[in-house]
Amino acid sequence: MDANTAAILAEQLTAHGLPVTNTDETIVSVSNPLNLGVVEAVDHRDGRYVTDWGYELGETGDEEGTAQRLAYLLGLPRR
Repeated sequence: MDANTAAILAEQLTAHGLPVTNTDETIVSVSNPLNLGVVEAVDHRDGRYVTDWGYELGETGDEEGTAQRLAYLLGLPRR
């Protein structure tokens, strides 16, 4: 994930109420705001956003949808 892609995704995740930590230019770590021990790392591979578990969340250009899916996986209500 390049720095620009990471920043766009981080912005969308923050808008969904998710605490975001950019660990480097390729990975964005996201926590559940109700339980900061629940963390998911998202990387960008071959034009797709993929969690550290290998779950594909979305593709480049659909950062809003990607953020919605990750918020759902972390147990947050839909906005």
